[in-house]
Amino acid sequence: MSKLEELNGFFNPDTVAFYGVSNMLQKFGSLHLINLLSAGFQGKVIPIHHKEDEILGFKAYRNIKDAPGEIDLAVIATPTEYINDILEDCGQKGVMHAIVLSGGFLEVGNREGQNKMKQIAQRYGMKIMGPNCSGEVVAPNINITHVPWPPRKGGAAIISQSGTYAVQPLIAISEKIGLGISKIVSVGNEVNTDLVDYLHAFEKDKDTTCIGIYFEAVRRGIEFIDAIERINMKKPIVIIPIGQTDAGTRSAKSHTAAITSPGYIIDSICEQTGAVKVKNSIEMLNLLQAFESLPLPKGNKVGILTMGGGPGTLMSDLLETNKMKVPILSTEIQEKLKPWMPETASTVNPIDLTYSDDMQNYLNVLPDILLKSDEIDSLIIYGLMGSEYHKNLVNVPDYMKNNPSVVTMKYFGDMMHEFFIAIFEELISFKKKYDKPIILTCYNTRKEKFVAFLQDNGIPVFYPEEGVWVLIRMWQYSQFLQNKLNLEGEVSY
Repeated sequence: MSKLEELNGFFNPDTVAFYGVSNMLQKFGSLHLINLLSAGFQGKVIPIHHKEDEILGFKAYRNIKDAPGEIDLAVIATPTEYINDILEDCGQKGVMHAIVLSGGFLEVGNREGQNKMKQIAQRYGMKIMGPNCSGEVVAPNINITHVPWPPRKGGAAIISQSGTYAVQPLIAISEKIGLGISKIVSVGNEVNTDLVDYLHAFEKDKDTTCIGIYFEAVRRGIEFIDAIERINMKKPIVIIPIGQTDAGTRSAKSHTAAITSPGYIIDSICEQTGAVKVKNSIEMLNLLQAFESLPLPKGNKVGILTMGGGPGTLMSDLLETNKMKVPILSTEIQEKLKPWMPETASTVNPIDLTYSDDMQNYLNVLPDILLKSDEIDSLIIYGLMGSEYHKNLVNVPDYMKNNPSVVTMKYFGDMMHEFFIAIFEELISFKKKYDKPIILTCYNTRKEKFVAFLQDNGIPVFYPEEGVWVLIRMWQYSQFLQNKLNLEGEVSY
């Protein structure tokens, strides 16, 4: 049995039992049940409660052994002292998977309680996520966390040894970044399933194309390195290591019972395996978004298409100081660009229009010319305002509101989204047509409809510096694969 099959009860349950839920919606366990239902879970839900006959509209049972039929997964959010007795009942019922959200075990010195939990699990062949964890997400229809922001389905999986970093970034994923998620797991104290187990599972998971790891410590070091080295050749792995200082080590040990590894060890692991080390969660989520949605760059030559000299200059400096190239375009390519650009524009690269109101030229004609050429391997586009910008242009004094230009601009703002969509669909098609990364940069968020549309259709949208950083790291990863390919034979991505 593969590790993915072994853990299938977490990822594909038909029936889920909940402990620690009540008719009080603010109850911690109740939040997890509500979020599961809100995500569109199609299976059966069974609340277990010592007094109530009905919880949130579902028939409740005093003991899980009284519930009819098979139960695939138990979710437990009760006080610590009840948990092992609950797991004993679950084992007798034949429940093979349990998520223990509650803490109070090894992270606070309760080694005896955690050892007993491990013994119960071993006796019944049960797999436990946790204890002291924040649950899981299996997009789009399973959200067993306390955060009500279900992400869109995509290819990125996240394994976190911190419960907070497993679930609270869902807010950023949904509202800013638009990252497509396959699965998120919060491993907690890892009583009998750990980071390495989930790595093995996601290696075989057809829905997962890249993996992010919030890393505090590893108990199976050699297996971890072997798994990272093997999987990273097929699915890019991004790691945030923490506990690299005395204060960080104390913090990690206090909330997960982790024994951390020095920074130089993590650096060595990443150098050996090609996994990408990042500094913070935003870097990880941005990079996963790029890996999840874009082809890898096949070279280091970057075209920059911009409506502003400053951003083009900044991005060029960042790229070239990190071993990327912003090459001067050939006379042939520049001559192809000129008919579609203002007379004052620069065609050398960065291609700077300064300003143009012809979005079809800017986002379709010019990118097509550039991407078709073998003079660039990737394209960064900067400078879009969108419909919200045009709507805000009509925030004028009352005496001007009937001015024909204001009325026209308001109508134009309302129509802008539909206008952009047709243009963006053409731009999106270029990614597949030319098999080159296309990154759009601006200062809008997903509140601007065009940003959400692009992100949801495989064109990531970043702030300019973020977009450049992501492309640099993608190229470094691509180089690692190419070097391995030269040494070891063919590698597919």
